[in-house]
Amino acid sequence: MVENEWKDDRIVLTPINLYMEYILLSYNSYLKENLKDVSITHGELTYIYNIKYFPSISQRELAETLFVSEANVAKMVKKLVTKGIVEKKKDENNKSRNILTLTEKGEEIFVKINILTCGWERDICKKFNNEELFEFKEKLYHITKQTTQLEK
Repeated sequence: MVENEWKDDRIVLTPINLYMEYILLSYNSYLKENLKDVSITHGELTYIYNIKYFPSISQRELAETLFVSEANVAKMVKKLVTKGIVEKKKDENNKSRNILTLTEKGEEIFVKINILTCGWERDICKKFNNEELFEFKEKLYHITKQTTQLEK
Protein backbone atom coordinates (compact mmCIF):
# COMPACT_ATOMS: atom_id res chain seq x y z
CA MET A 1 0.00 0.00 0.00
CA VAL A 2 2.68 2.44 -1.03
CA GLU A 3 0.29 4.72 -2.88
CA ASN A 4 -1.50 7.32 -0.79
CA GLU A 5 -4.73 7.42 -2.77
CA TRP A 6 -6.45 4.62 -4.64
CA LYS A 7 -9.01 5.04 -7.38
CA ASP A 8 -12.59 4.07 -6.55
CA ASP A 9 -12.52 0.91 -8.65
CA ARG A 10 -9.42 -0.36 -6.83
CA ILE A 11 -10.99 0.39 -3.45
CA VAL A 12 -14.12 -1.58 -4.37
CA LEU A 13 -12.24 -4.48 -6.00
CA THR A 14 -9.75 -4.98 -3.15
CA PRO A 15 -10.96 -7.88 -0.97
CA ILE A 16 -11.82 -7.14 2.66
CA ASN A 17 -9.26 -9.68 3.86
CA LEU A 18 -6.45 -7.70 2.18
CA TYR A 19 -7.50 -4.55 4.03
CA MET A 20 -7.59 -6.54 7.27
CA GLU A 21 -4.12 -7.92 6.54
CA TYR A 22 -2.66 -4.44 5.97
CA ILE A 23 -4.25 -3.19 9.18
CA LEU A 24 -2.97 -6.19 11.13
CA LEU A 25 0.56 -5.83 9.77
CA SER A 26 0.57 -2.16 10.73
CA TYR A 27 -0.78 -2.94 14.20
CA ASN A 28 1.77 -5.70 14.78
CA SER A 29 4.60 -3.37 13.75
CA TYR A 30 3.27 -0.68 16.11
CA LEU A 31 3.04 -3.10 19.04
CA LYS A 32 6.47 -4.55 18.36
CA GLU A 33 7.96 -1.06 18.46
CA ASN A 34 6.06 -0.02 21.60
CA LEU A 35 6.17 -3.24 23.62
CA LYS A 36 9.89 -3.87 23.64
CA ASP A 37 9.79 -4.34 27.42
CA VAL A 38 7.07 -7.02 27.19
CA SER A 39 7.97 -10.27 25.47
CA ILE A 40 4.68 -11.10 23.75
CA THR A 41 3.92 -12.34 20.26
CA HIS A 42 0.83 -11.40 18.28
CA GLY A 43 -0.47 -14.94 18.72
CA GLU A 44 -0.11 -14.68 22.48
CA LEU A 45 -1.90 -11.34 22.41
CA THR A 46 -4.92 -12.95 20.77
CA TYR A 47 -5.08 -15.50 23.59
CA ILE A 48 -4.65 -12.82 26.28
CA TYR A 49 -7.53 -10.77 24.87
CA ASN A 50 -9.84 -13.76 24.63
CA ILE A 51 -9.03 -15.01 28.12
CA LYS A 52 -9.71 -11.51 29.45
CA TYR A 53 -12.98 -11.04 27.55
CA PHE A 54 -14.34 -14.51 28.32
CA PRO A 55 -13.92 -15.02 32.07
CA SER A 56 -13.64 -18.67 33.09
CA ILE A 57 -13.15 -19.86 29.51
CA SER A 58 -11.98 -23.43 29.15
CA GLN A 59 -9.17 -24.55 26.86
CA ARG A 60 -11.71 -26.35 24.66
CA GLU A 61 -13.91 -23.24 24.41
CA LEU A 62 -10.87 -21.13 23.58
CA ALA A 63 -9.94 -23.55 20.78
CA GLU A 64 -13.46 -23.25 19.37
CA THR A 65 -13.42 -19.46 19.66
CA LEU A 66 -10.08 -19.14 17.85
CA PHE A 67 -10.70 -21.87 15.25
CA VAL A 68 -7.60 -23.79 16.33
CA SER A 69 -6.96 -27.26 17.70
CA GLU A 70 -6.99 -28.04 21.40
CA ALA A 71 -3.35 -29.10 21.03
CA ASN A 72 -2.52 -25.62 19.69
CA VAL A 73 -4.28 -24.03 22.67
CA ALA A 74 -2.46 -26.35 25.09
CA LYS A 75 0.94 -25.29 23.67
CA MET A 76 0.11 -21.60 23.82
CA VAL A 77 -1.37 -21.84 27.30
CA LYS A 78 1.77 -23.62 28.48
CA LYS A 79 3.88 -20.71 27.16
CA LEU A 80 1.63 -18.13 28.81
CA VAL A 81 1.64 -20.04 32.12
CA THR A 82 5.45 -20.25 31.99
CA LYS A 83 5.61 -16.48 31.40
CA GLY A 84 3.33 -15.94 34.41
CA ILE A 85 0.59 -14.34 32.31
CA VAL A 86 -2.11 -17.01 32.50
CA GLU A 87 -3.29 -19.28 35.28
CA LYS A 88 -4.84 -22.66 34.59
CA LYS A 89 -7.16 -24.24 37.16
CA LYS A 90 -9.32 -27.34 37.17
CA ASP A 91 -13.02 -26.64 37.09
CA GLU A 92 -14.42 -27.69 40.47
CA ASN A 93 -17.56 -29.06 38.79
CA ASN A 94 -15.73 -30.88 35.98
CA LYS A 95 -12.16 -32.01 36.71
CA SER A 96 -11.46 -32.67 33.01
CA ARG A 97 -12.08 -28.97 32.22
CA ASN A 98 -9.25 -26.43 32.60
CA ILE A 99 -10.35 -22.87 33.32
CA LEU A 100 -8.09 -20.06 32.12
CA THR A 101 -7.68 -16.67 33.76
CA LEU A 102 -5.14 -13.89 33.59
CA THR A 103 -2.72 -13.53 36.47
CA GLU A 104 -1.99 -10.14 38.00
CA LYS A 105 0.94 -9.84 35.58
CA GLY A 106 -1.39 -10.82 32.72
CA GLU A 107 -3.89 -8.14 33.77
CA GLU A 108 -1.12 -5.51 33.83
CA ILE A 109 0.03 -6.54 30.35
CA PHE A 110 -3.56 -6.45 29.10
CA VAL A 111 -4.02 -2.89 30.41
CA LYS A 112 -0.74 -1.75 28.85
CA ILE A 113 -1.62 -3.29 25.49
CA ASN A 114 -5.14 -1.87 25.62
CA ILE A 115 -3.84 1.65 26.27
CA LEU A 116 -1.41 1.33 23.35
CA THR A 117 -4.16 -0.08 21.12
CA CYS A 118 -6.51 2.80 21.95
CA GLY A 119 -3.77 5.28 21.02
CA TRP A 120 -3.09 3.42 17.77
CA GLU A 121 -6.79 3.41 16.92
CA ARG A 122 -7.03 7.15 17.58
CA ASP A 123 -4.07 7.74 15.27
CA ILE A 124 -5.38 5.64 12.38
CA CYS A 125 -9.00 6.79 12.72
CA LYS A 126 -8.40 10.55 12.90
CA LYS A 127 -10.81 11.16 10.01
CA PHE A 128 -13.70 9.56 11.92
CA ASN A 129 -15.73 11.26 14.61
CA ASN A 130 -16.82 9.14 17.59
CA GLU A 131 -20.15 8.19 16.01
CA GLU A 132 -18.51 7.14 12.74
CA LEU A 133 -15.91 5.10 14.61
CA PHE A 134 -18.63 3.36 16.61
CA GLU A 135 -20.58 2.59 13.42
CA PHE A 136 -17.41 1.25 11.77
CA LYS A 137 -16.66 -1.01 14.74
CA GLU A 138 -20.27 -2.13 14.82
CA LYS A 139 -20.04 -3.13 11.15
CA LEU A 140 -16.80 -5.00 11.83
CA TYR A 141 -18.51 -6.78 14.71
CA HIS A 142 -21.36 -7.90 12.45
CA ILE A 143 -18.91 -9.06 9.77
CA THR A 144 -16.97 -10.99 12.41
CA LYS A 145 -20.16 -12.52 13.76
CA GLN A 146 -21.22 -13.53 10.25
CA THR A 147 -17.87 -15.22 9.56
CA THR A 148 -18.28 -17.39 12.65
CA GLN A 149 -21.67 -18.56 11.42
CA LEU A 150 -20.49 -19.75 8.01
CA GLU A 151 -20.49 -23.48 7.50
CA LYS A 152 -17.08 -25.01 7.87
